[in-house]
Order: sequence, then C-alpha cells, then structure tokens
Amino acid sequence: MEYILSTCGTSILTNNTNEKLKHALTIHANARMAKNVSDVSQEERRLIEAHINERASEFATLSVRDARDASAELNGILAYYEDQPVRGEKDRHCLLTTDTWLGEATAGIVKAWLENNNICAVEVYRHNDLQTADWGTFSSSLSDLVKWCAEYVEPQRSPHRRVVFNLSGGFKSETGFLQLLGMFFADEVIYIFERSGELLRIPRLPVEMCDEQAIHDDLRDFRRASQGLSVIARKSGIYWFESDGQYTLTAWGELVFQKRKNVLYSGKVHESPSDNVIFGSKFLESCNERYEDVNRKIDLLARYMEDPQKPNLRTLDFKPLRGRGNPAVPDATHECDAWHDGTVKRIYCRLENDAVVLLKLGQALH
Repeated sequence: MEYILSTCGTSILTNNTNEKLKHALTIHANARMAKNVSDVSQEERRLIEAHINERASEFATLSVRDARDASAELNGILAYYEDQPVRGEKDRHCLLTTDTWLGEATAGIVKAWLENNNICAVEVYRHNDLQTADWGTFSSSLSDLVKWCAEYVEPQRSPHRRVVFNLSGGFKSETGFLQLLGMFFADEVIYIFERSGELLRIPRLPVEMCDEQAIHDDLRDFRRASQGLSVIARKSGIYWFESDGQYTLTAWGELVFQKRKNVLYSGKVHESPSDNVIFGSKFLESCNERYEDVNRKIDLLARYMEDPQKPNLRTLDFKPLRGRGNPAVPDATHECDAWHDGTVKRIYCRLENDAVVLLKLGQALH
C-alpha cells in the first residue's frame, strides 16, 4: 500500500484558454476565495466560475490517456500506476493545494477524476498561506508545512505502507521545497521527465538533519517558535526569520527542530518554554516515564496559556476537574491529557492568575 502526496497547480484551468480568460486567471491566481475578495469583479468571477464548472464536466469523462495529457498531477499518478488506476484502489492520496480559490478548484477536479476511476481514498489538503503573493507569508507557510509533514505525513510510513511524493504538478517554489522534504519524509519522490511521459523516480537518500547542539543550546526559543509563540531575543543564522522585532523559525529551522526534537524530548523533562507554565515542587519527581509525551504536552499548554484564541486540541484536553477532583492531588483544579494509549495518565495542575502550575503526572480517574 502507498500514501501518495501530490502537489497541485492550476494547469488544468490555465491550459488552452482564450486571452480574456487567461488574463483573469493570472491576475487572480492568489485570490483566497472569490466570494470574499473585493477586487474580483462580478464579471470576472462569473467568467472564472463558469470555466471551473466547464473543466470539471470535461474531466468527468476523460480516459486515462486524455487525463494524463490534461493534468500534470494525474500524469504523475497514472504513470506511477502504469496507466492502470485500479492498482491504486487500496492506496491513500493527499492532494496538496495552495491556499487559493483556483488551487482548491483544481484539486477538486483531480479528486473527482480519481474517485470516478476506482481510487476513492482521496483528500484535498489546502495548506494555510501557501501562495506566492507575499514572500514573508510564503516562508512562514513553508515552516508550517514542515510541521504538518512531521505530524501527519511521517506517521503514514510503516512496514506495510510507503510514502511517495508526486511532484509532477504544482508551482516551482513549492515543488522545489517539497523535493527537499521528500528526502526526510518520503520513501520516494516521482516526477514526469520533461515531455516524454516517462516517470523519474528518486529513492529516499540516507540524509539527516544533525544540528542537535544548536537546538539544545536554544531549546526554549525553538519550542516557543514552533508553537507560534513570540520570540524577542535577537537571533541570527539560517534557522531564524526576523519581522518587526519578532523572530520565527525559517523552514530550515522548523525542519531541523522537527527531525531532532524527538531525541531531545525523550531524554528528560526540559524546563518550561513559557512563564505561564510553572512546575510545582514535586512535578518533575512524578515524571519518571515517557518524557517525550510530557514535553509535547507542556508545549501545547504553553500555547494554550499564551495564545488569546486558547487552542485546546483534543490531544491536550485541558479542562477543570470534575466532582471532588483527585484526592491524590488535593490542590489540583484542572487536568490535561499526558497520553491515553495503553495506560491513561493526566497532568494535574492548578490555575494561578495568568499561569498554570503543574503539580503531578498521575493516573486518570475516569
């Protein structure tokens, strides 16, 4: 079985169009959603929407041969299956689209064709801010893309499932970066070689991001930046990007952190990355197993406490204690998940003004 990630461009919409339509598609290439963009006139909106619907109808009945000619994305996928889509019945596909109206429309057309041709496990992933209107936004999006690959794509790999990056479609800035990520998160990267229709296959190379010392020496700020929290200490080098006095991780910084943090996190419970997450006097004493899980939950707690939106992910589940609380931790007022596979454990804590004090890692009551 395979998990195939395909980058999606907009060639399905832009190929073989008249000048008026081509102009409208070009100037609105980075529009997020047509209905929410004031600079898309009603005339252009109707023109583009009618074109999207027309192309979707055309694709619904295309043969394998014609689909390969009409779509760079499908060209790569079908070349991989040697023009037999039935071979992909048990595979999973993710269509990575830009954060744009046209990008998502294109991916939707590709998805519909695959589903009509026996490849049904297909999802469209629209990655936030992945567009080329602004370099700073695009760079930040690439950093988030690294995190998404680490958290979502890499776990797809198993002894029974390979991960394949199909980079036959998409735009150059995106596919160039995904080629690099493929060396770390995929088993194989595939392209269509020029206009020959032949599949170019690049196996995973034995490369690693090994700058562990740089992360260890600056771990608090790496953890903060990876959670989207403010970093104001002056930084330099390829791992950091500065904007208005705030520092964020570049795509390379996020990549090196994601690839090395498991090793660092598994050694011990590190100091809190946030002044709003405080360790009680006996908390570290209670943490004698699964340090990596504990460190990850502390990261999520730091984000919850500092982010005004209070992102409370299901894997965190920060909430007040029910009933009379935990008799073993009488001062606790709240709890969050530590882990719930096999044994189920919680981090018991209490709120103090704008901070949360971590009291004990203990067994779940319910």
